[in-house]
Amino acid sequence: MMWSSARARRQKKRNVQSSFGFPRQAAVLVGAVAAVGGTSASAATFDCVMNPFLTVKLGSPIPSVLSEVVVDRGDLVKKGQIVARIESSVEQAAVAVNEARASSGAEIEAKRSMLEQKSGVFKRKSELVSHNIASTQDVETAQAEFNVAKQDVALAELNKKMAELELSRSKALLEERTIRSPIDGIIVERALGPGEYVRPEANIVTVASIHPLNVEAYLPVRYFRSIKVGDTAVVHPDEPVGGNHDAKVSIVDQVFDAASGTFGVRLTLPNPDNLLPGGLRCHVTFAFAEQPASRFEATNADGSARSVTSEAPRQSHQAD
Repeated sequence: MMWSSARARRQKKRNVQSSFGFPRQAAVLVGAVAAVGGTSASAATFDCVMNPFLTVKLGSPIPSVLSEVVVDRGDLVKKGQIVARIESSVEQAAVAVNEARASSGAEIEAKRSMLEQKSGVFKRKSELVSHNIASTQDVETAQAEFNVAKQDVALAELNKKMAELELSRSKALLEERTIRSPIDGIIVERALGPGEYVRPEANIVTVASIHPLNVEAYLPVRYFRSIKVGDTAVVHPDEPVGGNHDAKVSIVDQVFDAASGTFGVRLTLPNPDNLLPGGLRCHVTFAFAEQPASRFEATNADGSARSVTSEAPRQSHQAD
């Protein structure tokens, strides 16, 4: 009898603990969720990675010897800034020669002076033939020389124009041997140094743009209907960076990964002062207006519709 009475008391105690234990905590959580906006709002956090917006490996269109590299790893560069130069002594000499030709107007001035002289001879011959002092043949000869002089002036002007075009061509060839950054970013790698041979497939430096950052995350397919382009989420970078940063959804993949049952989401995270590094792990929190649907309609390969079930991750609770 005493053993039965003790057992009954222990069972009663467990019943009391059950009444004020886990179910009560669940009620508090439900109340907290309902208090947010007065709806069945929920939030979920997922793993993510903050990647550079764009990474560019800079090489040379011309195989040659590298003359100099003016940047090093960790340097900030602007779009159009020179990062390296290829050996270009021949191209520099060609530019100097063509600049001298293009800037000279001596040939045109000489031809114009000859044209004025031939023009005067032709006028005088024409006046003399009217007084029967000069022959018609003299006038025709003077007129022909005048016409040739006009063509010489036009040819000299054409030569000057060609010299200017040749100067532009030589400058373009010289510019090919000057490597510039196509983006604003930071140098993450310098692969070659002065004196090394640059092959067409080799890269000299690598530039990464970290403003903005691309935040890549993979979510279970049950959240597919809950995520839209333009939605805002909070990104929490791992330590030692930390903090909370707002980002907007820019891409929602329309193709699922069947093996893992997930789909990709990309968020754009502004980073104007380059304070956030790229390649850092993070967590992203989405706030949903309602609980994600566990079923949604999909389309088979033959065009017929089917219902897809995506179960929520199960949570285990262990009672004391």
